[in-house]
Parts: sequence; structure tokens; C-alpha cells
Amino acid sequence: MIEVFLQVLIGGVMLGGLYALVAFGLSLTYGVVHILDFAHGTLLAVIGVIASLLYLAGLNPLWIALILVPCAFAYGGAFYFTLLRPLGARRPFESTVGTVLVTVGALLILSDVTSVLAGATPKNIPIRLGVYIIGDVVIPRMQLAILLATALLTLAIHLVLTRTWFGRAIRAVTQEQVAAQLCGVRSVWLRTMTFAFGAGTVAIAAVLYVLTYPVDPYMGFGLTVKAFTIIILGGIGNLPGALVAGILLGVAEGMTGLYWDTQWAPAISVVLLLVILVVRPQGFSRKTA
Repeated sequence: MIEVFLQVLIGGVMLGGLYALVAFGLSLTYGVVHILDFAHGTLLAVIGVIASLLYLAGLNPLWIALILVPCAFAYGGAFYFTLLRPLGARRPFESTVGTVLVTVGALLILSDVTSVLAGATPKNIPIRLGVYIIGDVVIPRMQLAILLATALLTLAIHLVLTRTWFGRAIRAVTQEQVAAQLCGVRSVWLRTMTFAFGAGTVAIAAVLYVLTYPVDPYMGFGLTVKAFTIIILGGIGNLPGALVAGILLGVAEGMTGLYWDTQWAPAISVVLLLVILVVRPQGFSRKTA
């Protein structure tokens, strides 16, 4: 039984790392732009479907990532600048309702268009790299490769946020928007780039996700709920906290499927969200970025 436990634990850690990558972009977007993007998880699902089709067309996953990440970056910037930025001129209530309607509308449109063009059946990139066998524990090499890629990407994002002007500007706006503007940070440009950066991060997560798990156009909202849970538990803009929260959620889902029922695994994110809001609403940390 311990072998099965370790197997599920490893899978949960890998899945949680992918959840954390999805949550990073949403956390930054909310911390800077103050918009809850309900289409965030749907973007991962759509990019995952596109990635699987490009793989069937003969492209290597590395080339797929190099193509899709800039496209997602451009999409995120254009989406914010053309559809969400004008809502900032409205009164607060109208702006909030408007952003919810726009992002939910984008969720529905992206899902339906992708379903019509590519079909609603689950898709993935079926690459197998063999396994490592340690005792009775079987560890797929692909899982280890994705774990390593997730760790490196987390480090890269952390370095961008802490060592570059763009990252310092993001943290400044997250902590004190008015003071950041007085120091020369261009608010519209930074918000647009932050939204674009979040979309690019989702594209990377999508390619890694579809290498192991199937995706379909309508799975996005569930991923968005998981991302909300992670940023609430980890703290807005808190990258290490989001990583820990993502791994916690992935392991919790795996253990729920092992000891209870796999049908309840997707609901554990909602249960965790409710528990967090009641017991520790500030999450792991009150600090941002």
C-alpha cells in the first residue's frame, strides 16, 4: 500500500506544480490589474487543444511551445487593451460587473469556437519516455521531466519579478499603485504587459499539461476555480505561497481519489476554498509579489 501512496503522491506533486503555473498568471493579473479573469483556465484548455493538433501535424512539443507562447502573450495584451481597459473609465460597480461579463463571455466563446473547430473530445500529446522503477514504485520519466520544467519555470518567473525592471514595476503597482505612477510607471502599459505575461505563462502550463493529461474545450472553468483556490491560499502575488498551495491541492486531489472516490477529486478545490475562507482567509501570507 505504501507503494501506491508514493505513486499517488508523486503524481499529485506534479499536477500541483502545473496548477501553480496556471495560478501564477492569475495572481499577477489580479494583483496589478485587479481583474478576476474567469477565462483564465479556458485559455489553458484551448491552447492545450491547439498544441495537440500541432503535434498531430508533426511539430515537436518544444517548437509548439515556441509558437504558442508568443501567440498567447499577444492575445492576452490585445484582450486587455481592447476589451477590459475601457471598462476602467466606468464607475467601480459597472467596471466590476463589466469585467465579469467580458471574461465569462470570453470563456463561453473560446470553448464553443474550439469545440466547433476541433471537436469536444479530450486530446493530449501521447509522448512516452519510459519509466524509472524504484522498488515497487514506477515513476514515468515524463512526470520527472515536467516536474523539473515546472521548477525551472517557477525560478525563472521569480527572477523576472525580482531582478528585472518589469518585475519591480509589477511589485510596486501591486503594493502601492499611486506611488508607482509617481515614480514613472506607466499604468496602462504595465497592466497590458502583465495581462500578456499571465497569458504567456498559461501557454507554457498548457503545453506541459497536455503532455500528461487530456484536455477538452470545456474543462477551463474548473481549472480557473483551482487557480482561485491557490491564490487565496498562497496569497495574492506570493509566488512561493502559490507553489506550495498548488502542490497541496494536487496532492489533496490525488489522496481523495485514492482513499475515497475519484469522482470527488475535482470538488476538493471548492472544499479547500471554503475552508480557507473560514479558517484562514489571509492564506499563507498577507504580503504581495
